[in-house]
This record gives sequence, C-alpha cells and structure tokens, in this order.
Amino acid sequence: MTATITNIHISNIQVVDKASAQIFENLKIDDVSAVVEAAKRARIAQINWAAMPVKQRVKLLKQARKEFLKDKNKIRDALARETGKAPFDVIGEIFSVCQDISHYSGKAAKWLKPKKVSTFPLFGKKGLICYKPFGLVGVISPWNAPLTLAIGDILPALYAGNAVLVKPSEITPLAVKYTVDAFNRVLPKDVLQCLIGEGPTGAALVDQVDMVAVTGSCLTGKRVMERASQRLVPVLLELGGKDPMIVLKDADLERAANAAAWGSCFMTGQVCMSIERIYVEKEVAEQFTQKLKEKIQAIRSGPDVIRDEMDYGPFTGPKQIQIVEDHIADALAKGASIDVGGSRIQKDSLQGKGGVYFQPTLVTNVNHGMKIMTEETFGPIACVMAVNDVEEALRFANDSEYGLNASVWTRDINHGIAIANRVNAGNVCVNDCVISAGVHSLPFGGVKQSGVGRRHGNENGLYAFCQIQSLMIEKRRKKSEMNWFPYKISTANRLEKLMMFLYG
Repeated sequence: MTATITNIHISNIQVVDKASAQIFENLKIDDVSAVVEAAKRARIAQINWAAMPVKQRVKLLKQARKEFLKDKNKIRDALARETGKAPFDVIGEIFSVCQDISHYSGKAAKWLKPKKVSTFPLFGKKGLICYKPFGLVGVISPWNAPLTLAIGDILPALYAGNAVLVKPSEITPLAVKYTVDAFNRVLPKDVLQCLIGEGPTGAALVDQVDMVAVTGSCLTGKRVMERASQRLVPVLLELGGKDPMIVLKDADLERAANAAAWGSCFMTGQVCMSIERIYVEKEVAEQFTQKLKEKIQAIRSGPDVIRDEMDYGPFTGPKQIQIVEDHIADALAKGASIDVGGSRIQKDSLQGKGGVYFQPTLVTNVNHGMKIMTEETFGPIACVMAVNDVEEALRFANDSEYGLNASVWTRDINHGIAIANRVNAGNVCVNDCVISAGVHSLPFGGVKQSGVGRRHGNENGLYAFCQIQSLMIEKRRKKSEMNWFPYKISTANRLEKLMMFLYG
C-alpha cells in the first residue's frame, strides 16, 4: 500500500509533517516531458554502467553508502517528519539500506557470473546461463516504508547493471530524494534519477522503462500491469495484504500476545505484512485475548507522548483514518465489540489541526461478514476470532483475496510447519511474525491479489532485475549434426534405441 496513479495534475508537491499537519517542503513535479528526457539520459548512462565490471559497481555502491551515512541526520529527520513514524522505525529504514548494500556487495560478482550447465542429451557442447540487465528499470514506491521499499528495489537493479528511474510516493518523497542525491555524489551521472510526482508521472515512467517494480495497492498494481502490458514490459508487484495469525491451544500465549500487539500496531498498522486477523483455538481464546488486551493497553501513541518514547505515530496516509473508522463502524453495526481503543486520539491544544492519531484497538466478536476481517484496514487494529479447531482456523485464514504473509503459533514446531504449508500465502512464520520480509535469503512476495513475482532470495533478488540469456556453444569442428538434413532412417533407428536404453 499505497502508491497511486491518478489523473490529478498539480505543479508542485507539498510535503506535510504528519505530526503537526504543517507543510514543510515544496517540490516541483516532473511532468511527462521531464520523464521522457530523464529516460533518454538514463539509457545513455546505462551503457557504460552495464559494461563496467561488477566489482567496480560494487565499489561505487559501497562508496554511495558512505555518502548516505554522511547525510543520515538529514534523511532521518525528513523521514520522521514526512511519515510520522516512531524513532525506532525510522532508524530501521536507514539500517535496511546499509544492510542491503552489504548483502549485495558481498555476493553480486559471484551471482552475476555466467553459470555452466550440462547440455545433456547433447554431447560435445557447452551450456551457459548469462544474467544481463534489462536496461532501464522503473521503481514506483509507496508512502508507508518509503526508504526501505524504494531503495530495496533500486539497489539490486543497479548491481545488475541497470539504470534506474524511481518515483517515490507523492506523500513521502523527501527521504528517497535525499538518498538518491547522496548516492549520486559518487555514481555516474544519470544512472540513478529520482522523479517527483503523482499518478501522471508514474504512468509516464511505466511508458519509458524496460521493467518496472511496484510496491503499492492492488489498484495501483493492476493499473501498472495493464499499462506495462501494452509493451509487454515485465512487472514486479508487491501489493496489499490481510495477514492472518493462527494461535493454537498449545502456543506460548505470552509470546503470541506480545507479537500480536506489535504485529498489528507497529508503524500505525500501515504495513502490508501487519497482522490484521487473529484466529485462536477456543480453549485458549479468552486467556489469549486478555493477555493481548493488556499488551495493547500499554502501547504508547498520541500527540502528548514524548516522541522518543512513542511506539507508533500518526497516520501517514491521509485517507487511512476514513478507512479505519469505516471498518470499525461496520464491525460494530454487525455485532463486534471494542475491548480497547476504537477512536482517534485528540489533543485539545491542536484543535483538530494536527496529525491524526488513532488509539491502539482490540476488536472481538468478529466474523467474515465484516469489512474489518476481509478488506485491508491498514491501521493499529487487532481483531480476534475464536475458532473450534485448527481446520476452521485454516479455512478462515485462506478465505481471503490476499496472500502475502501469515503466522502460526504452537509449541510443536513440526506441527507448526505442517500448518504453515497449508496457508495460502507467499510468506509464513512459525512462532514469529512479519520480520521474515527482512531476511535476504528468503524470497519475498505474495500470491493471489498480493502481488506478482518475488524479491530477495539471495541471488534471485538480483535475477529479478536481470534478463536471463541461455547460451549453447559447439566446441567441436563438425561439418554437420545427426539432427540436420538429410534425415536417414538409420539415424532415427539409433535414436529410438538410445531412448529405450535410457528410459525403457
């Protein structure tokens, strides 16, 4: 969630401090002509970038990290203001950039080296798999984790030898822009460019690139995919989620409750891997819910909370409050109960003019006839539903158009793995939640409406931004081959005998 493509046209982007609701920066929008010119420059720059030895690209990107860290305070302050996040989550995004560079720098040269493969059943030949850049990659990133999700796609694309055009969300463009500026103090000119704008800028970007990576809403992903399909441009889409948590009766309820409170409320619940549905076996549902209630009541948020002690901040997305309040109203009208929270946190001195904070909220007596259990809420809401057994939990967990992340909680690890394998999601944790998305060795992506393709997964994280080329080389100086003209019945007979010897 939620980089958007719209038809609205304005000349400047106003960046708003989410805590105070005050505008603190204005950025000029890059219109269609600016995008076209940026693409032209990028294609010229990409030729030399791709020709550069991988180890040299690695060296430059490690230098780019040093420049990034020189600007750490500036980037951190911009990210904090434009997202409203708690300090821990802000520094977490900055850490992720450094970690990504370290990860790819250590292995890129090895992973991008052509790989020898067997050419069986053909003999006397050599097979190679080569990894070539697409050329020009477009990255469209969202507002909820702008640095992690934008730079997380930019880096593997650059290591693979692509030039990159990135369009950050119009809601949170500054940290990405400042990071690109820092990188560009050492990168070749025009290899990486940041484009500022709304939907029309994003649409123009899609029209210019050879591959596009998007993190955003399902609607945005479908629009990008439709537009890219007109030129058969490959897409990598990480979209929405409605992630389930299954708590079995033998689970460590203390750990599970701690995880549920964090997993549903961190970053104001504005995370595609947030825990949005919790299914608990009925034998422990009351005990678990009481523990979770205590954890949620202890969460610190609101305009009166000291920033350094805050667990989560105001909403980043300006429309999220309407969605959250609509989902809660719908749930209450259909019989749900609010055990904790359920409304905005106001500050009298701001008279409604500051950022929009929402109470950490626990909702019970929910069912799948409610929006809050079927549509992406994207708010600090934990919804608990008691189930008869694990089979019912699985039916409800898989009763969703989304399939991004999930978690299973049990003391029996093998049983947990077996249950996890039956969850229809691209990523599942056992006795943990959410954080698997940050593990580079694990592929990350969704099924169903949650996306197309996968990021990370060690070398596959690079190959997502590569064109795979197969090479076969004849090593002998033969004048002809047995499968060339003219055909002979004796050759066909020999082929048949070989088939029966090998497979008969």
